[in-house]
Amino acid sequence: MSAPSSGKIVTNMVALIRKVVVFILTWEARLVLKRHKPKIIAVTGSVGKTTTKDAIFAALSETHHIRKSAKSFNSDFGVPLTILGLETGWNDPWKWILNMVHGFSVLFSKTYPAWLVLEVGADRPGDISSIAVWLRPDVSVITGVPDIPVHVEYFNSPGEVLKEKRALADHLRPGGTLILNGDEARMRMLQNSFRGTSLTYGF
Repeated sequence: MSAPSSGKIVTNMVALIRKVVVFILTWEARLVLKRHKPKIIAVTGSVGKTTTKDAIFAALSETHHIRKSAKSFNSDFGVPLTILGLETGWNDPWKWILNMVHGFSVLFSKTYPAWLVLEVGADRPGDISSIAVWLRPDVSVITGVPDIPVHVEYFNSPGEVLKEKRALADHLRPGGTLILNGDEARMRMLQNSFRGTSLTYGF
């Protein structure tokens, strides 16, 4: 067998470091949620989730201490960063080290938002479910899954995309509320099979 190329070794090292950083940030984010107990609104969908997140934030920000995902911080990196109130470190390893140090300090902060509006996205199967299982939102908003959804490279069908989005509904806190786009057939089907409290919006 030939020895792995230096390029492959570097790629594997970067992937390993990424996993470690995500693990630490997620651990810190979970501790912060347990410590400060904010109400969580999680927004997903193949269309309009960033606009929806921004609209919810605009509606609540005048009367509530609230934080929203910056830009499209909706990944396994972005969601913990938003919870911790941190910026991305991009390709700067020292910035990521500082992020992890600052993330832990948020545990001891005397002020923390009462509400979080978090955008949660999926490029691959498991992206949302791996976040939803510990996020446990109080409100989940699913904007819809059209016949030709975006980011479908790793999904075999719109049904698989919907299944991944549904994880935010399946992992709601007890007594939580699911909000769906009532103008879309797939969302109405999801509502019919959902056993908890749900609301629809639309025409």
